[in-house]
Amino acid sequence: MRADRLEIITNNPSIKVDNSAITIIRKNTVNDVLTFTRDQVHLGYKVVSHPLAGSVKPHETPYRSIVIYRDNNLDMDSLNTIEQTIERYQVLCKAKPEFLNLTSEDIEQDFPKKQSSDFQFIDCQLIKSCLSAINASL
Repeated sequence: MRADRLEIITNNPSIKVDNSAITIIRKNTVNDVLTFTRDQVHLGYKVVSHPLAGSVKPHETPYRSIVIYRDNNLDMDSLNTIEQTIERYQVLCKAKPEFLNLTSEDIEQDFPKKQSSDFQFIDCQLIKSCLSAINASL
C-alpha cells in the first residue's frame, strides 16, 4: 500500500507519524471518528485497521483510531465493517450513550491521568501494529 494514500482517523492525542506521507485526521470524539470513517468509505476509502481491534471493550476506552486507504472505489466490505462497528458501539454504549461523545476535556475530567494514558498507549500500539503489517510506520 502506498503511504501517501493512508490516513489515520483518530481522537487519540498521542498518535503521531514520522512518515509525512501518512495523513492524520483528528476528530473530537469516538463517534466523530466512526462517522467520519464511514463518510470516507462512501467516498472510496477502504478500512485497513478493524475499528474493533484489540481486547479493550469499545465502550470502555475513550480513544479510537482507524487506518483507511484511498482506493477510489466503494468497498462493500469496508462499508459493512464500519456500519457494523457503529451499530456495535451504539449497543454497547446504550446505558451510557454520552460515552460516544466524550471530548478530550471530558476524558481528562472523567478518567484518571494514568488510565487515560494507558488507553492512548493501547490504541497507539494497535495502529503501529497495523501499519507494521502493511509495511508503513508511525
